[in-house]
Amino acid sequence: MTADPLVRLAALGAAVFAARRGSVRSLAVAGAAAGLAAFGLLPRQLPAPLWGAGAAVLAFSAAALLLHGTWSPLTAEALPDGFALAVPSALVAAASLRGQPFPAIAFGALVVLASVSLFAAEGCRANAEAGWRRVAGWVTAVGAPSAATLALLEGGRRAQERLAWLPPLAAALLALAAWALPHLSESRRVRRELSEEAGLGILPAEDVEVLVNPWRRLREGRLGRADERRTYVRSALLLAVVRQQQRRRSGESNRLRQLEVISFRTRLRRTVNARMENRAAPVPEELQ
Repeated sequence: MTADPLVRLAALGAAVFAARRGSVRSLAVAGAAAGLAAFGLLPRQLPAPLWGAGAAVLAFSAAALLLHGTWSPLTAEALPDGFALAVPSALVAAASLRGQPFPAIAFGALVVLASVSLFAAEGCRANAEAGWRRVAGWVTAVGAPSAATLALLEGGRRAQERLAWLPPLAAALLALAAWALPHLSESRRVRRELSEEAGLGILPAEDVEVLVNPWRRLREGRLGRADERRTYVRSALLLAVVRQQQRRRSGESNRLRQLEVISFRTRLRRTVNARMENRAAPVPEELQ
């Protein structure tokens, strides 16, 4: 018995252990270990499209079972976590293709990067939902990257020499474009849910326009110091998530979501009140 199966089995255990830890560093370890479990130590060639898609279904199904309870519904958190998973996996895939021409190595790594990014992005969207929509979202998180793997590998197989650059470019663009839909969904959710909260006086109406825009909410000085801004933005975005989930649940689940809504409202009101008090505080004479 060669060392390769033992290494892959040990790597699988390490991936499961690290994925449960949840931090960016542990997810990077999980990504590298998952890549090693999938590709092993021995040099390989690009897989056939159907084989690659089948392996992706198994890998992403396992990842969904591990991460569905902890994956963040906020794009600002899921995106770095997703790339922490994707980049090490892609590097391991590239290493497994050693001995192949560089275009093939780069293409294999980009296919892994794109498929893992798509899984992470769809998982983010899924966990912002509730009930059957959440289940359907995780099914999409498994199916979409598997279908993308099939399409990219088939495209790479069929590409003529003069179009050999097209499949790698498509994979690279997909790795980035995967996050467009979660960002769009989050912006629509924030505008819809937090506009109603602003109408209730929970937060200022002008804050909603800042919170809708991921770039503005990273640097808006009006929201306070960097640590205060992070806390406020995270609470507001999670309030939008639980309000949306509450709309789509009934019975006991609805009541539990209502408790979460009240909790996040309380946090936001405290932050807003503290911000207003700081603005209203008189400037000491020695600073005038």
